[in-house]
Amino acid sequence: MDKFVIRTNISLVQESNESARKVEDDGQKTEQVELSSLIADPGLRISISQYHPNIRDQVRRAYLQKGPCQPNNHNFKKRKIGDSIRRFCPTWQGSGDSFVKEGFDGWNKKDRLDKHVGGTNSAHKRALKKCEDLMRQDQHIDVTFNMHSRQVRKEYRICLGASIDCVRFLLRQGLALRGHDESDKSPNQGNFLELLKFLGVHNIEIDAVVGKNAPSNLKVTSPDIQHDIINASAVETVNNIIHDLGDDLFAILIDESRDISRFQNMKNRRGQL
Repeated sequence: MDKFVIRTNISLVQESNESARKVEDDGQKTEQVELSSLIADPGLRISISQYHPNIRDQVRRAYLQKGPCQPNNHNFKKRKIGDSIRRFCPTWQGSGDSFVKEGFDGWNKKDRLDKHVGGTNSAHKRALKKCEDLMRQDQHIDVTFNMHSRQVRKEYRICLGASIDCVRFLLRQGLALRGHDESDKSPNQGNFLELLKFLGVHNIEIDAVVGKNAPSNLKVTSPDIQHDIINASAVETVNNIIHDLGDDLFAILIDESRDISRFQNMKNRRGQL
């Protein structure tokens, strides 16, 4: 390649190598690469195999986005082959390692270029197919997992939000949450479950993630979850009352009851003396 292309300063190689520095990540050494500073010249850049396996696809994608390194304005050296003067033609750019490492001077043998491209299952065609697949990020397995995770989180928030809305409504109205019979065959499963079904009937998004459409281990309707929502509502209510009162004076009303000996007892909201 040296006899066809004038190489840039070798210090660029050192800069390319320094751009990949070692950092500690979860106890394992990985490379953090400044993708914008990668050297485009295939003869100067470091090999993809020298990067950490976890970031090789990122480096490959960065090089592909940069586009091919083609010195179209370079004055290529001429060489006499037989009775003709021949040289490299810029329109032949991109034909393998011959133009990167070893050099190519058989300009009179065009069939070599076609041989390099090969048939449908050639190494060149397979590499091209892998390149196209690499650039389609929406088809990558990690993207699919992330999309699935986002969908699961979205559905969980809708399901949890519906349960919270039902509990808040029943608390505001002073109604009981639980029912006498909450089985699937019960005609009346209690205020909470019946209200949740009512919301599902009038909202397609809620209906898709509650009741029978919800995962058996993620219905967000168990008594423990109802109690957690009630306790969270109580904490928020108390905090809002305290915030509204500030430094003002306030009074507390306490119920009292008289026992058989006519002794008055004060009880809290749990009925404790």
